[in-house]
Amino acid sequence: MKSESMLATEKMLDVVKTLLDEEQPEALFPKILEVAKGVLHADAAVLDIGGEEPLHFSNPVKVSISISAVRLAKNEKRAVVWNQLDDESADLSKSIVQNQLTSIMVSPFRTPDSEAGYLYLQRAARKEPFTDEDSALFDSFVAVCEKFAFAAYDRLRDKESLDTLKNVVRKDGIVYSSKAMVDVIAMADKLSPLPLPVIIRGETGTGKEVMARYIHKHSPRADKPFIAVNCGAIPEHLMESLMFGHAKGSFTGAIENKKGFFEEADGGTIFLDEIGELPLNMQVKLLRVLQEKHITRVGDNREIPVNVRVISATHVDLEEAVREKRFREDLYFRIQVLPLELPPLRDRGQDVVLLAENFIQRYGAEYGRGKFHLSRNAEKALLGYHWPGNVRELENRVQKGLVQAVHGVIQPKDLGLDDMQEQAKESPRTLKEAREAVEREVISRALKDTNANLTLASTILGIDRKVLREIMERLGLKKEDFKV
Repeated sequence: MKSESMLATEKMLDVVKTLLDEEQPEALFPKILEVAKGVLHADAAVLDIGGEEPLHFSNPVKVSISISAVRLAKNEKRAVVWNQLDDESADLSKSIVQNQLTSIMVSPFRTPDSEAGYLYLQRAARKEPFTDEDSALFDSFVAVCEKFAFAAYDRLRDKESLDTLKNVVRKDGIVYSSKAMVDVIAMADKLSPLPLPVIIRGETGTGKEVMARYIHKHSPRADKPFIAVNCGAIPEHLMESLMFGHAKGSFTGAIENKKGFFEEADGGTIFLDEIGELPLNMQVKLLRVLQEKHITRVGDNREIPVNVRVISATHVDLEEAVREKRFREDLYFRIQVLPLELPPLRDRGQDVVLLAENFIQRYGAEYGRGKFHLSRNAEKALLGYHWPGNVRELENRVQKGLVQAVHGVIQPKDLGLDDMQEQAKESPRTLKEAREAVEREVISRALKDTNANLTLASTILGIDRKVLREIMERLGLKKEDFKV
């Protein structure tokens, strides 16, 4: 019959396998805490990560820890157990008794950024204390988890270095490398602090609401409400009430006073998506709100002041709508003060692969599907497709691909892009291949200039030496070929 320690060891090793798949340190640490607490039957656990950006995790949320125990573990530089019956330290004994504990087990926890962290477990009174076997298992577990942490930080830094080499930017949930999006974000950064209306234009599915939220987040109103309204989805007979609110008894079913979207957004931002779908009578009322900065609820004569920034969006040709008298010219000029044009996905080049990888990571975790990646043919198919539905269509296809893919690899057929695979094969050079050619040229020049000194070359390129070696291996570049 297996001992409790052996069973705990087997369970620990089994759960540790799940930690291997976690690439982000911030997501790895809570899992480490949960595993340690569960397998070692602790009533409370704390993981503290030091460094320039310290992290603190606790389960339950508030745990009174023994500072003396933490200090002693750091001095010992190993996992140590202190039980209620131990009399080696008066401070520890006092801490154990005061907190009604049986025992404490704590170990230093190092990361690449700091050696000041610790993992702390405790058991409540009237439970069996931690044993020497528990301590040995805990010591081994911490050593393994420290290696996971170092590996996660290394992967993160390598990814950041590769992103730098590829000119990839990840900013507030928006990922891009294309010149088209660089220009858009630069313009959005200029518009964000200004109090004027902004209109975001672009095809359906290009991410207009994402951009509106980005502008709001970078504005002085960031800590105030952001209210998104789809003007094309509201029935015309309900629009005025939903936009501006209504007074009690103003119509059948109005059993109380109710705020509208503009009042809810007071002090913040209201995003009017598909503003081109607004009926003419609502266009008049919206223009009055923008000019006079107050609203009147349905069934009420009181003017209620509102301080709201309006960001609107449309995929329709507003100029044509003005000519055809479907959209008021005065409202057009009021909302058209600061226009921002979002490019269609087909004009964003390699961004389509970056976005797909981003969606794979997000939905793979959400669906519990584990780690998936795109095959080379899938990348070619993504780059060759014209994306009439833009980013929204890409997101839907990736979700479909995650469900249908097998063995962790997403193929063109999983994305519904079988035909694009054949078309991509006939292309003499995809954008990815063109990028690799640029990488080869830039790295080759750096190696020639430094006489194949990898340390100097990596410094010139702004990447880690390890990353440079990996890229050279991928591109088939040999150090010896660049020595004079």
